[in-house]
Amino acid sequence: MIHHYTSIHNLALILKSKKVRFNRLDRMDDTTELNGMAQFFSTCIFGSSWTEDSEESIPLWKMYTPNMQGVRISLPVDMFQKKQVQAFTEENYGLTKDYIGPLSKEETFTDDYIVTNVFVTPNSFYNKIIYNNEYPELYKQQFEANNQEIIIKNIHKLGIYKHKRWTFQNESRFLLYTNPLLPLSHPLVNGSKFQQMQLASYPSRNNIPNRVSYIDLDEKELNKIIVTIGPLSTYADEIVIILNKGILK
Repeated sequence: MIHHYTSIHNLALILKSKKVRFNRLDRMDDTTELNGMAQFFSTCIFGSSWTEDSEESIPLWKMYTPNMQGVRISLPVDMFQKKQVQAFTEENYGLTKDYIGPLSKEETFTDDYIVTNVFVTPNSFYNKIIYNNEYPELYKQQFEANNQEIIIKNIHKLGIYKHKRWTFQNESRFLLYTNPLLPLSHPLVNGSKFQQMQLASYPSRNNIPNRVSYIDLDEKELNKIIVTIGPLSTYADEIVIILNKGILK
């Protein structure tokens, strides 16, 4: 099981929607972790943060639950739905092999972005954070300039490092990598879905803005969820949790 500290409000939203929210990397709490990363790419990565520590963490209660009155939810690592995506014709996106991943074809290729993860193995988008004070240099090594374009050598090396001061979190992340798309109405696209996809291959060259701030993924293991209440929670908080789901442990 892995664990996530949050508010009772967010627990209710998860139980109602049966989805887990991935927030954009540049909107997470440690903005210094973007140091060394080309700014554009920080808006293309979405993450959901967890910890493998089974022992409750007072710092995490303090940081991520309101007045330590929230909840810690625990779920299996393999929590997301598995969806089969059939190969597309070359005229569409050039994907020539079927694969199984947490997103459908429509969720992978949206009107706003393309998810570029290749889900070749179970939990292939799950990463343990590496704590290294030299992470800005490690990120810089992933970029190179080519004329007016910034080239990323391996986008999957982004979003996995933090400063050692954050070691206490023992954080793990699910990460989604995207290429944002220009609107179909944009003059460069001129209503062509194919042209929209072609331009997405050069996001930094075309300075394509990312118009979304989060991505939600379908969860399949809510029947296994364990909810631990915060150390300063009230009896009323317990009642609210029980009313949301009879799962208080």
